[in-house]
Amino acid sequence: MSDMVMLDSPTPDAVHAGGPGKSICLVSALTVTDFLDAETTARARIDTGAQVGIFTLAAILRREGFRTQVLNLDDLFLEYLRAEPGRSREGDGNRGPSFRDYLTGFLRESDCDVFGFSSICSSYPLTLRLANLVRELHPEAKVLLGGPQASVVDVATLKEFPSVDFVLRGEADITLPRLLTILERADAAQLHRLNGLTFRRPDGGVIRNPNAEVVRELDSLPLPAFDLDLGIQKRGGVHIEIGRGCPFACTFCSTNDFFRRQFRLKSTATMLREMEEIANRYGIHYFSFIHDMYTVDRKRVVEFCEALLASGASYTWGCSARTDCVDDELIALMAEAGCRGMFFGIETGSQRMQEVINKKLDLEDAWQRIRTADRHGIDTAVALITGFPEETRDDLRDTIHFFVNSLRFDHAEPQLSLLAPLAGTPIFDRHQNELMLDYIFSDMSHQGWWQDEEDIELIKAHPRIFPNFYAIPTSGVSRTYFREVRDFATYVCEWFRWLPVGLLRDSGDLLRVFDRWKQWLSERQAANPVPTGRTPYYCHRQFRRDFLDFVESCYIVEMAKAPVAIATLVRMEGFSVAEAAAGAPVPIAGNAFDETAIPHIAGGHFLSDLPIAYDDIVECLRNRGSLGDLPLRKSTVAFRLTPGSKISVWQLQPMTATLLRSCDGEKSMQQIASEFQPDAEEIGGIPAQKAGMFGLMLLHGQGFITPSHERRKPASPVDEGFAAQHVIPPSGAGTQQPWPPAALRQ
Repeated sequence: MSDMVMLDSPTPDAVHAGGPGKSICLVSALTVTDFLDAETTARARIDTGAQVGIFTLAAILRREGFRTQVLNLDDLFLEYLRAEPGRSREGDGNRGPSFRDYLTGFLRESDCDVFGFSSICSSYPLTLRLANLVRELHPEAKVLLGGPQASVVDVATLKEFPSVDFVLRGEADITLPRLLTILERADAAQLHRLNGLTFRRPDGGVIRNPNAEVVRELDSLPLPAFDLDLGIQKRGGVHIEIGRGCPFACTFCSTNDFFRRQFRLKSTATMLREMEEIANRYGIHYFSFIHDMYTVDRKRVVEFCEALLASGASYTWGCSARTDCVDDELIALMAEAGCRGMFFGIETGSQRMQEVINKKLDLEDAWQRIRTADRHGIDTAVALITGFPEETRDDLRDTIHFFVNSLRFDHAEPQLSLLAPLAGTPIFDRHQNELMLDYIFSDMSHQGWWQDEEDIELIKAHPRIFPNFYAIPTSGVSRTYFREVRDFATYVCEWFRWLPVGLLRDSGDLLRVFDRWKQWLSERQAANPVPTGRTPYYCHRQFRRDFLDFVESCYIVEMAKAPVAIATLVRMEGFSVAEAAAGAPVPIAGNAFDETAIPHIAGGHFLSDLPIAYDDIVECLRNRGSLGDLPLRKSTVAFRLTPGSKISVWQLQPMTATLLRSCDGEKSMQQIASEFQPDAEEIGGIPAQKAGMFGLMLLHGQGFITPSHERRKPASPVDEGFAAQHVIPPSGAGTQQPWPPAALRQ
């Protein structure tokens, strides 16, 4: 049921000198968020398992002879949501047991001497509540915290939470087995000599020993104990740690403090050996490389890529990189060596703010790297942050424009977060006396739409322990405005693809569009409020319907410079899967393809005429052209509902559209082919009837038509008002290819 595994004896290759050794339960930090509704979150697939650091520590402890369990809170949280379909997070008024209550049984069954909790900022309130629960269930056990959040709020945590006995700061690969040995020998005097340890004296005072050394030779670490992840065989990939430490000093980031800014990488030989061992043991061939700045050492990346290519192994992988620490040539090599994903932390689309936050990226250079990665088929997360204290409206506009412009690339996925003042960062140190609790939680530090009530009480009582849930005052723009713009931009780009890009190109100022939208929405809701239940408005389908109405009835009328192009985009992206299914032709049982068969447009397909060619619009937006310069060129697109509840779209050539419209359920193949009269130039001198019959064969082969010997006109396969929500851009693989092919011309 859970990912908690107990090893009753030490591993054969290493026996602890003190016998079976202390038993420890390692509890991962909760990282799964439920920004979607509970049922959608419950269906989520966690491809890469729990944090790799937990499994590395487990492998080290087993090597030293300590009995080790792992409790994976991410998997247990998904089990919790699945236990009662439709139940959401605690604190939303539902009377079901809380997640903390759900974990009680697992923690009670774990009769260990030590409970070690990993920590991150977003779930730290839950971690401390679980520490309290362990103290209730196992009064004699020791409770230990580690990880990024506990490391920077260690003293305050020990002072305020008596249930916590120790905090191991920073990298614990060396210090954790030493601490367990000290506890096993009951040698309290040695606690004072263990660097990296913060602990409580018998009189209640707190002692903070000097920092521990980092692990300099990462190759010395064992392969993580992935066998303790009971779900590993079902995962699409696995995290592997390839290095530690970031040499940069961005003002908002806590990574450099945790790893002491000491940049290290595992050797190429070790990386390849671990990948091979994981592939052989578990059949996994996708690897998510854990290191904030893998490409800082270009020479090592080249060495790895060349070695992987030489090995002949067919692994795929993803990594993080700064856009100024990778170049076009390196991206091409990485793609050739199996790189399929890259995380780019751009942070701000304002060149001025790049200097303020000490990121110092050249944004034009950043665009070039995103463009190159896209060309090589590498999926890129384009991560941005807004809500910095110095950020002006102009800076915000630049960031929103960068966010939306990322959609011009098929493989780019923009992300936009509100700033969270993370403990131990320069931005926190500078503003720690200005923190305010305005309940506008950043998704960088928030577990979902609702924060648990018990968490809220802890957060209110201990601002120094949970500063990431607080806010830094902003001077030029209100926090409320930052949040609303962030929600608007994020979900416009979730619901649509090219429409937000088109509005940006047409208006030149998305903040002006947003301001008009807010005014329009306020007037509309005042007259006709629409409840959305527990789902936040921008995540609800009602927002999608309202926004389309706004664009059609307000934006096009009042603001559009290229109204026909914008109206075309609305038509293309303006309907839902359910609406599409309602208007699609009824499926008809098929027969063999022959000249006497009567072709019907296949169920799940329908056509729409557009005043401007869709591929012209997409190409214009990709290249930041002017929508007003597009020629009026009537085109026809075909929509198809796919089994995954998506909609794909093909822009049809004129001949293809003519043939498809002729498949009205009344004429035979032979009749349609004999009446087919394209321009002679279009078919290269091939007889029209022969070209028509071949075209029908192609349409049948591609699933657009169903041959039948039944004359029946399906329900309205052509609808001028239909458009696609999820589209395959016609410049890509979804475009129907020209016909007839050269072979037919012979």
